[in-house]
Amino acid sequence: MTDRNIIAIIPVKGDDFNKHGDIMLGKKPLAAYTIDAARESEYIKRVIVTTDDERVAEFVRGLGAEAPFIRPPELGMKGVSLESVLKHCIEWLENVDGYKVDIVVLLEITHPFRSPGIIDKVIDVLIEDDLDSVFVASEEKHDFWMYDENGKLVRVGSKEYLPRQSKPPLYREMGGVVCVTKAEFIREGKRLGQKIGLIPVRDLSAFIDTHDEMGIYIAKKLVEES
Repeated sequence: MTDRNIIAIIPVKGDDFNKHGDIMLGKKPLAAYTIDAARESEYIKRVIVTTDDERVAEFVRGLGAEAPFIRPPELGMKGVSLESVLKHCIEWLENVDGYKVDIVVLLEITHPFRSPGIIDKVIDVLIEDDLDSVFVASEEKHDFWMYDENGKLVRVGSKEYLPRQSKPPLYREMGGVVCVTKAEFIREGKRLGQKIGLIPVRDLSAFIDTHDEMGIYIAKKLVEES
Protein backbone atom coordinates (compact mmCIF):
# COMPACT_ATOMS: atom_id res chain seq x y z
CA MET A 1 0.00 0.00 0.00
CA THR A 2 2.88 2.38 0.74
CA ASP A 3 3.99 2.37 -2.91
CA ARG A 4 0.78 4.14 -3.95
CA ASN A 5 0.33 7.88 -3.68
CA ILE A 6 -3.07 8.09 -2.00
CA ILE A 7 -4.37 11.58 -1.26
CA ALA A 8 -7.48 12.99 0.35
CA ILE A 9 -9.18 15.86 -1.46
CA ILE A 10 -11.55 17.98 0.58
CA PRO A 11 -13.41 20.57 -1.55
CA VAL A 12 -14.45 23.69 0.36
CA LYS A 13 -16.18 26.57 -1.40
CA GLY A 14 -15.60 29.94 0.21
CA ASP A 15 -19.23 31.08 0.17
CA ASP A 16 -20.42 27.86 1.79
CA PHE A 17 -17.63 27.87 4.37
CA ASN A 18 -18.34 31.44 5.39
CA LYS A 19 -21.90 30.43 6.28
CA HIS A 20 -21.03 27.69 8.75
CA GLY A 21 -17.64 26.10 7.99
CA ASP A 22 -15.97 27.37 11.14
CA ILE A 23 -18.82 26.55 13.54
CA MET A 24 -17.78 24.67 16.63
CA LEU A 25 -18.90 21.12 17.37
CA GLY A 26 -17.82 20.74 20.94
CA LYS A 27 -14.21 21.91 21.17
CA LYS A 28 -13.42 21.45 17.47
CA PRO A 29 -14.45 23.39 14.37
CA LEU A 30 -16.59 21.49 11.88
CA ALA A 31 -13.80 21.21 9.30
CA ALA A 32 -11.43 19.62 11.81
CA TYR A 33 -13.50 16.44 12.04
CA THR A 34 -12.96 15.58 8.38
CA ILE A 35 -9.34 16.75 8.28
CA ASP A 36 -8.51 14.72 11.40
CA ALA A 37 -10.20 11.62 9.95
CA ALA A 38 -8.03 11.91 6.84
CA ARG A 39 -4.84 12.48 8.82
CA GLU A 40 -5.56 9.41 10.96
CA SER A 41 -5.66 7.14 7.89
CA GLU A 42 -2.75 4.72 7.58
CA TYR A 43 -2.78 5.06 3.78
CA ILE A 44 -3.41 8.72 2.98
CA LYS A 45 -0.15 10.54 2.34
CA ARG A 46 -1.45 14.06 1.78
CA VAL A 47 -4.60 15.87 2.88
CA ILE A 48 -5.43 18.55 0.32
CA VAL A 49 -8.14 21.18 0.67
CA THR A 50 -9.14 22.76 -2.62
CA THR A 51 -10.79 26.13 -2.11
CA ASP A 52 -11.43 29.40 -3.92
CA ASP A 53 -10.93 31.51 -0.77
CA GLU A 54 -7.60 32.44 0.83
CA ARG A 55 -9.27 32.80 4.24
CA VAL A 56 -10.40 29.18 4.04
CA ALA A 57 -6.91 28.12 2.98
CA GLU A 58 -5.33 29.81 6.00
CA PHE A 59 -7.93 28.31 8.33
CA VAL A 60 -7.49 24.70 7.19
CA ARG A 61 -3.70 24.99 7.23
CA GLY A 62 -4.05 25.72 10.92
CA LEU A 63 -5.94 22.43 11.25
CA GLY A 64 -3.16 20.40 9.65
CA ALA A 65 -4.33 20.22 6.03
CA GLU A 66 -2.54 21.46 2.94
CA ALA A 67 -4.04 24.21 0.81
CA PRO A 68 -1.27 24.59 -1.78
CA PHE A 69 -3.26 26.66 -4.28
CA ILE A 70 -6.35 28.80 -4.66
CA ARG A 71 -8.81 27.62 -7.29
CA PRO A 72 -9.16 29.84 -10.37
CA PRO A 73 -12.28 32.05 -10.31
CA GLU A 74 -14.17 29.93 -12.83
CA LEU A 75 -13.98 26.96 -10.44
CA GLY A 76 -15.49 29.01 -7.64
CA MET A 77 -18.65 29.90 -9.51
CA LYS A 78 -22.06 28.57 -8.58
CA GLY A 79 -22.92 25.35 -10.39
CA VAL A 80 -19.36 24.24 -11.14
CA SER A 81 -19.12 20.46 -11.11
CA LEU A 82 -17.33 18.53 -8.40
CA GLU A 83 -15.59 16.54 -11.14
CA SER A 84 -14.01 19.73 -12.51
CA VAL A 85 -12.75 20.69 -9.06
CA LEU A 86 -11.20 17.26 -8.46
CA LYS A 87 -9.60 17.19 -11.90
CA HIS A 88 -8.06 20.63 -11.40
CA CYS A 89 -6.67 19.57 -8.03
CA ILE A 90 -4.77 16.52 -9.24
CA GLU A 91 -3.62 18.34 -12.40
CA TRP A 92 -2.13 21.05 -10.19
CA LEU A 93 -0.43 18.50 -7.95
CA GLU A 94 1.00 16.59 -10.91
CA ASN A 95 1.90 19.45 -13.25
CA VAL A 96 2.94 22.16 -10.78
CA ASP A 97 3.97 20.24 -7.67
CA GLY A 98 5.37 17.25 -9.56
CA TYR A 99 3.43 14.79 -7.38
CA LYS A 100 1.88 11.83 -9.22
CA VAL A 101 -1.45 10.77 -7.74
CA ASP A 102 -2.62 7.15 -7.81
CA ILE A 103 -5.80 7.15 -5.72
CA VAL A 104 -8.12 9.97 -4.63
CA VAL A 105 -10.16 9.88 -1.43
CA LEU A 106 -13.01 12.38 -1.61
CA LEU A 107 -14.23 13.70 1.74
CA GLU A 108 -16.61 16.57 2.50
CA ILE A 109 -16.61 18.65 5.68
CA THR A 110 -20.41 18.68 5.80
CA HIS A 111 -20.25 15.03 6.91
CA PRO A 112 -18.21 15.34 10.12
CA PHE A 113 -18.80 11.88 11.60
CA ARG A 114 -17.09 8.76 10.27
CA SER A 115 -16.60 5.40 11.94
CA PRO A 116 -12.99 4.76 12.99
CA GLY A 117 -11.12 3.01 10.20
CA ILE A 118 -13.86 3.43 7.57
CA ILE A 119 -11.63 5.41 5.20
CA ASP A 120 -8.94 2.73 5.17
CA LYS A 121 -11.59 0.01 4.84
CA VAL A 122 -12.90 1.63 1.66
CA ILE A 123 -9.35 1.92 0.29
CA ASP A 124 -8.69 -1.74 1.13
CA VAL A 125 -11.79 -2.87 -0.78
CA LEU A 126 -10.82 -0.77 -3.81
CA ILE A 127 -7.37 -2.34 -4.00
CA GLU A 128 -8.13 -5.90 -2.91
CA ASP A 129 -11.15 -6.26 -5.21
CA ASP A 130 -9.45 -4.40 -8.09
CA LEU A 131 -12.24 -1.85 -8.39
CA ASP A 132 -12.20 1.62 -9.91
CA SER A 133 -14.33 3.34 -7.27
CA VAL A 134 -15.80 2.48 -3.87
CA PHE A 135 -18.10 4.57 -1.69
CA VAL A 136 -20.09 4.11 1.48
CA ALA A 137 -23.86 3.88 1.24
CA SER A 138 -26.97 3.56 3.32
CA GLU A 139 -29.09 0.47 2.72
CA GLU A 140 -32.77 1.22 2.20
CA LYS A 141 -35.76 -1.12 2.08
CA HIS A 142 -38.45 1.55 1.96
CA ASP A 143 -40.49 2.32 -1.13
CA PHE A 144 -39.06 5.06 -3.35
CA TRP A 145 -40.85 6.90 -6.12
CA MET A 146 -39.77 9.20 -8.95
CA TYR A 147 -41.28 11.06 -11.88
CA ASP A 148 -40.36 9.59 -15.27
CA GLU A 149 -39.68 11.62 -18.42
CA ASN A 150 -43.42 11.85 -19.05
CA GLY A 151 -44.16 13.22 -15.59
CA LYS A 152 -45.69 9.95 -14.42
CA LEU A 153 -45.01 8.86 -10.85
CA VAL A 154 -43.35 5.42 -10.85
CA ARG A 155 -41.91 3.20 -8.15
CA VAL A 156 -38.13 2.76 -8.11
CA GLY A 157 -36.99 -0.85 -8.13
CA SER A 158 -39.75 -3.40 -7.51
CA LYS A 159 -42.97 -2.78 -9.44
CA GLU A 160 -45.13 -4.23 -6.69
CA TYR A 161 -45.32 -4.08 -2.94
CA LEU A 162 -43.25 -6.77 -1.25
CA PRO A 163 -42.79 -7.70 2.40
CA ARG A 164 -39.85 -5.76 3.81
CA GLN A 165 -37.81 -8.92 4.33
CA SER A 166 -38.31 -9.91 0.67
CA LYS A 167 -37.32 -6.59 -0.87
CA PRO A 168 -33.96 -6.32 -2.60
CA PRO A 169 -32.26 -3.35 -0.93
CA LEU A 170 -31.63 -0.04 -2.60
CA TYR A 171 -28.45 1.86 -1.74
CA ARG A 172 -28.09 5.61 -1.34
CA GLU A 173 -24.61 6.84 -2.11
CA MET A 174 -22.95 8.74 0.75
CA GLY A 175 -19.99 9.95 -1.27
CA GLY A 176 -19.37 12.93 0.99
CA VAL A 177 -18.55 10.55 3.83
CA VAL A 178 -16.00 8.56 1.82
CA CYS A 179 -15.62 8.00 -1.93
CA VAL A 180 -12.39 6.50 -3.26
CA THR A 181 -11.51 6.49 -6.98
CA LYS A 182 -8.43 5.69 -9.03
CA ALA A 183 -6.84 8.90 -10.24
CA GLU A 184 -7.00 7.91 -13.91
CA PHE A 185 -10.75 8.53 -13.88
CA ILE A 186 -10.42 11.86 -12.07
CA ARG A 187 -8.03 12.97 -14.83
CA GLU A 188 -10.79 12.20 -17.33
CA GLY A 189 -13.21 14.43 -15.44
CA LYS A 190 -15.09 11.52 -13.86
CA ARG A 191 -15.78 11.03 -10.18
CA LEU A 192 -16.50 7.31 -10.55
CA GLY A 193 -14.94 4.63 -12.71
CA GLN A 194 -16.53 1.62 -14.41
CA LYS A 195 -16.08 -1.06 -11.75
CA ILE A 196 -17.83 0.25 -8.66
CA GLY A 197 -18.21 -1.19 -5.18
CA LEU A 198 -19.94 0.01 -2.05
CA ILE A 199 -19.80 -0.56 1.67
CA PRO A 200 -23.12 -0.36 3.54
CA VAL A 201 -22.84 1.81 6.64
CA ARG A 202 -25.24 1.46 9.54
CA ASP A 203 -23.72 4.13 11.78
CA LEU A 204 -26.51 6.70 11.81
CA SER A 205 -24.14 9.52 12.73
CA ALA A 206 -22.48 9.17 9.32
CA PHE A 207 -25.72 10.30 7.69
CA ILE A 208 -25.74 13.67 9.47
CA ASP A 209 -25.33 16.40 6.87
CA THR A 210 -24.54 19.92 8.06
CA HIS A 211 -25.57 21.66 4.84
CA ASP A 212 -28.55 23.13 6.70
CA GLU A 213 -29.43 24.43 10.15
CA MET A 214 -31.21 21.21 11.17
CA GLY A 215 -28.13 19.14 10.35
CA ILE A 216 -25.93 21.53 12.33
CA TYR A 217 -28.30 21.35 15.30
CA ILE A 218 -28.30 17.53 15.27
CA ALA A 219 -24.50 17.42 14.96
CA LYS A 220 -24.09 19.78 17.92
CA LYS A 221 -26.50 17.74 20.05
CA LEU A 222 -24.68 14.52 19.20
CA VAL A 223 -21.34 15.98 20.28
CA GLU A 224 -22.82 17.46 23.45
CA GLU A 225 -24.30 14.13 24.48
CA SER A 226 -21.30 11.97 23.60
